[in-house]
Amino acid sequence: MITAEPGPPPPPSAAGSHDSVPPRSQSGPPARQSAPPGRSLPPPGRSAPPPPRRSAWTTRLGEACVLGLGVASLSAVPTALRTARAGASFLDGLLVGTAVLLPLVTLALILSRAAGRGFRGIVGAGGERLAVLRVALWIGVAFPVLAALAALLKATTHHRGLAGATFGVLGLAGVAAAALVTQRLVALGDRLAARGVKPWLLAVAGTAIGVVPLVAALAPLAAHAGNTSGDAGAAVRAAIVDGAIALVATALVSSVDLSAAVGRLAGIAGVPLAALVLMTATARIESFPPLGQAVRAGGGLAATLFSALEQWTDRDGDGMGSHFGGLDCDEGDPTRYHGARETPGDGIDQDCSDGAHEGAAPLPARAVAGSPAGALTTAAAGAKPAAASSAASTAPAGATPAAPAGATTAAHVRAASAPAARDEGGAVIPAVLTKSIPPAGTTPAAPAAAPTRPDVLLITLDTVRADHTSAYGYGRDTSPRLAELAARGVLFERAYAASSETQRAISPLVTGRRLNRAARDRREWPTLLPENDTLAERMKRAGYLTAAVSSFTWISQERGFDQGFDRFETVYGDAHPEREATGHLAVEKAIELLDGYAKRTQPIFLWLHLFDAHERYVAHPGIRFGSGRTAAYDGEIAYVDRQLGALLDAVARGPRAGRTAVIVHGSQGEGLGEHGPVGHGVELYEEAIRVPLVIALPGAAPGRYPHPVSTVDIAPTVLDIGGAEATAVEGASLTAIATGAERAPRGPVFARTARRAAVVDGQLKLLVIERKKRAKQDRLLLFDLGSDPRETRDLSGERRFEADLGRLREKLSAFESPSQ
Repeated sequence: MITAEPGPPPPPSAAGSHDSVPPRSQSGPPARQSAPPGRSLPPPGRSAPPPPRRSAWTTRLGEACVLGLGVASLSAVPTALRTARAGASFLDGLLVGTAVLLPLVTLALILSRAAGRGFRGIVGAGGERLAVLRVALWIGVAFPVLAALAALLKATTHHRGLAGATFGVLGLAGVAAAALVTQRLVALGDRLAARGVKPWLLAVAGTAIGVVPLVAALAPLAAHAGNTSGDAGAAVRAAIVDGAIALVATALVSSVDLSAAVGRLAGIAGVPLAALVLMTATARIESFPPLGQAVRAGGGLAATLFSALEQWTDRDGDGMGSHFGGLDCDEGDPTRYHGARETPGDGIDQDCSDGAHEGAAPLPARAVAGSPAGALTTAAAGAKPAAASSAASTAPAGATPAAPAGATTAAHVRAASAPAARDEGGAVIPAVLTKSIPPAGTTPAAPAAAPTRPDVLLITLDTVRADHTSAYGYGRDTSPRLAELAARGVLFERAYAASSETQRAISPLVTGRRLNRAARDRREWPTLLPENDTLAERMKRAGYLTAAVSSFTWISQERGFDQGFDRFETVYGDAHPEREATGHLAVEKAIELLDGYAKRTQPIFLWLHLFDAHERYVAHPGIRFGSGRTAAYDGEIAYVDRQLGALLDAVARGPRAGRTAVIVHGSQGEGLGEHGPVGHGVELYEEAIRVPLVIALPGAAPGRYPHPVSTVDIAPTVLDIGGAEATAVEGASLTAIATGAERAPRGPVFARTARRAAVVDGQLKLLVIERKKRAKQDRLLLFDLGSDPRETRDLSGERRFEADLGRLREKLSAFESPSQ
């Protein structure tokens, strides 16, 4: 709707000028002027636009600064929203985002306006403006169409390949339609201008058409793109949001000519106003470093530029700058930085906890990289519980101490060591499992008349970390039903996921092998190939009825997860797992399967996958732990625990209660900002891979196992309980520990993501951050989990740990060698 602005006819020149009045013919109207070469005259009835106003470079710079402030502030709105979600204020985020984007946007405006002046000299005044406005309007109209199409496909299909192909075809048609609409709008604006509509009204209308739909379409994405700053996809989405808004706004503004009066005012005040914004933002950041941490945690274009500025101030190479939100208190000493190990009594502030940072406001719990949660708890000491909810959720004050390990009776040890019985099919039955003892307070409807292998119920809690469950001493009562199960089973205090990536964490449960050693295709979310001898197939050969219930789209028949299961049910078609609750639907399916198999004589193996603790977090009636990301995550764990309880209650009421072995575990953990990123899939710190694991076997005594184990051990455990063959299966059975026959520590456990590797051996943990292909450039972090469970002090540079560091590196290299 914007076109070249019509101007008043040029005033007549002084009398006698040869071009002031066109010559008249004796018998006709005045002859039209001939056009200069390469130019065209305006149509009859239209006057030519006025020549471009020439101004000094200082005026042009001032105009660019004023326009740049408008564009930068608009583009910084998504940054402000994400900064507010990360714990700081919206206005602070808007100020910092505007200041960071302002130099870049102003430079783009200066260059684009200079190029426009040159372009007008070639095609004539108005041509460049129309071209720019058409492109800007095209983007503004097309983007909401594409966003609506993407939202529709996401809501109506769960097949990512099909949705992608459909989006490509329909999206191309939508972009073409947007081009036609844009052409119509420009033509309409041209006609309105010819009829005398004021140019500024057309400019406002065109800006609204180009920007408002774009902002409306991107607002939900802008608000949530920074929730998982450790996730590369979230970072890309956030940058796309910021970049698209900045691009369209810059294109629209670059074609605007300010009036002479406004231009003079901008030339006087533009540069000082921009400098004031930059100085105010810098002063705010320097006086309140947590604001910089919150901006970076939100992600996006401004956050990326801001992080680069902070790294630019890192002169000692310790990975942390001293300005732009950096927390390094000594840029001349690489051993002193926020989070470094403090040596008591040496008079040196290694962790930067004194001096410049003493008395500072506590850092936002979700924004601080490597911030010890204990510090947050201390900062909140004495505050009202509601005000301190964020800190308490990270490190719960007054958390219930871990119960001492339960003693194992000699009778149970003898039972576990006795020769195993065999069932009617000849399969081995561990001796401790031949007793059919129902849980306390329950009475099986039809107890088995003869020793038989137990039913095996394997329950995977997606994205549940151990230290946020009350079964592991968390201050909030998030998992009372898991705690009840642990009271009659064995709780593994230090169970580690195979990875913080979902793909690597889930694969061993299905194939019995880590993902890189399983038969699969090469897609990011791979298909498991038929060459795998799956856990379900092995249990089926051992005589089990096999069934599974999946809540997540990747765990599907199309991706090979149904191999070996008699029944494979999904619930993600009934409710979108990343936007709605699915746990109750999955438990209903599981109960239906168990009821259908209840009268069969064969034992049952059922795998249930509960997805709800995975982001995006949703609220559930009757569950609330406060506000903020941590409280929402805890609420999801409580919801999943409620569904776990519903399933266990149904089993207890059924006829097979006394012969059911239950294994409950987390797939991987979830970062909540303890080491910077939130979410999972990248890091291997404790919050990302330490998960709950409880095994309750019929007739076994309760207890706790304090040594490291891996979720890779779950598959051989299931096969051992079922008496199934376990050749070529990775890991070691935990049955002996679950029965109380074994209490000694085992070997190290390993975890990996695409660019991280970790080995945990006893209390020591080696974390390798692979920066480049050459191993000598990898970053090594060594932690003593016994004295530093939150992994805040790197010991890799201390001489007394050189031997341990070398030993753990050898173990990790041997584990990851191709021959293993």
